[in-house]
Amino acid sequence: MMKKNRVDRSMYLRMLAKGEPIIRAYLRSLVQDYHDHSEIMQNVFITTWDKFSKFEGEQEDFCKWACVIARFEALKHRQTKARDRLVLSEELISKIADEGIQEHQKTSQWVVKLEHCLKELSAPNQDLIKQAYSNEQQIKKLATDRGTTPDALYQKLRRIRKALAKCMDIPPAPSFSI
Repeated sequence: MMKKNRVDRSMYLRMLAKGEPIIRAYLRSLVQDYHDHSEIMQNVFITTWDKFSKFEGEQEDFCKWACVIARFEALKHRQTKARDRLVLSEELISKIADEGIQEHQKTSQWVVKLEHCLKELSAPNQDLIKQAYSNEQQIKKLATDRGTTPDALYQKLRRIRKALAKCMDIPPAPSFSI
């Protein structure tokens, strides 16, 4: 029993660590007050841990499941603060919650598609994208390190972004002439 509990705890902590930003953002869409948000998040953590032994699913399922729990915790919290005049109605919270779950699903699909399209790029282009966007490195320094000009590097990045957009079926941004 001890080993299973240790595995459950480890799996729970991994899923929670990966999903916490999504759950936190989702709850933030339901509850704007910082102190209420923090209190409800603690309740979400406690409730998800208490019910984790019954959870069967993957990371994406965990996020959806935890968001449903967050929704109910927000509703429960709302009932305790029902006397406040700036409290959202239960119907509005439900609508926001449903839209949040749908938005999370769309975002997850978009991320998977982007990861696929990034893998389709050549190794040098993948490397350039990583250097230009993940390290917050200045284009001027990156261009110098690569032996090119910032303008040439911007053009290269523009072509790569265009290829990624095409791969993801995103319509091109309109170009304007002055």
